[in-house]
Amino acid sequence: METGAGGRLPSHKESVEICPQGLLVFTGTSAQDANLAKQFWIAASMYPTNESQLVLSRGSSQRLPVARPSRRGPPETTGVTAETIKIQESEEKKKYLQKAKKRDEILQLLRKQREERISVRLIEFCVFKLIHLTADRKVISESDKEDQEEVKALD
Repeated sequence: METGAGGRLPSHKESVEICPQGLLVFTGTSAQDANLAKQFWIAASMYPTNESQLVLSRGSSQRLPVARPSRRGPPETTGVTAETIKIQESEEKKKYLQKAKKRDEILQLLRKQREERISVRLIEFCVFKLIHLTADRKVISESDKEDQEEVKALD
């Protein structure tokens, strides 16, 4: 609660001065209850404390100092900076070309390995087919022999 000048509670007259009569309306209550309620609402209002308000004294400055450009050496000429920029660009270009060349070499190696794997699998597949074809021929030839023997036996 706010206290008056002498450390006492503000009277009804002081609360009326702080808060005009039209803003707080208390109907159906006694004058004493209305006065206490007004004092409560005035004290409970959310005014910022003095510590939280920004108040600048004349000697204080809240801005940071601006950095000044350093003048240690002679200013560079535009020709020198253009040369250094060209040198840097050429070095970057060399790096990119080296990376591209290395990438191409890696891709060629991967292609070669892939082709080798495919050829090995093709050979395995062909060998597998030959084995099964010869095995099937042997089975057929044995059954053919049996059939031929049965035919001979009938004659």
